Amino acid sequence: MNTRQTRIGECADVLPGCALKAYAKHDPGGSHQVILGKHLSILGMRYHYCPEHDLKITPKGRVERYLVRAGDILFVSRGIRNQAVLVEDVPEKTIASATFYLLRVRDGVDAAYLTWFLNQNLVQNQIGQVRTGAGTPIVQRKVFSDIVLCLPSLEEQHRIATLGACMVKERLLQQTLIDRTAQLHSLLGQALICDLI
Repeated sequence: MNTRQTRIGECADVLPGCALKAYAKHDPGGSHQVILGKHLSILGMRYHYCPEHDLKITPKGRVERYLVRAGDILFVSRGIRNQAVLVEDVPEKTIASATFYLLRVRDGVDAAYLTWFLNQNLVQNQIGQVRTGAGTPIVQRKVFSDIVLCLPSLEEQHRIATLGACMVKERLLQQTLIDRTAQLHSLLGQALICDLI
């Protein structure tokens, strides 16, 4: 496979999320939807807006540079779970909170591949080594932008991203099966106890 080594900052613009002055409180008449860390799925690598995520605010000042669109990548820059998530659909006028870096890929880079790559253990270990801060750890934007990644041809990126999406889907299905089996065992246990009483 023909790959080249390049920095994240050469593959994508790494933009900061929007710093909110206070705790984001839902305003039904707000002008902008906000994406928070809690809106992300634990196992997923893709973000789909759903009505349960409804959190509207009217930001102070200009927020155009923080607007999120389909095809962007949200990278959780704070805390110890620094996952990357591909944005699939969001309402118009959606912004990402300062918890995230907003990655906008350049030509020749598949956003799904970059998302997959950032979530791999090898890269996550690198990210873990550059986190700073005692309270809430943070991955500094400059340091994050300098992380080196392997970039194969665009066709190979598509292939790898498709395989990665299949693996995530498999994990989600396995988790659903585990959860439903646990529910079934619980109900069966309750029925057996009721029969004994």
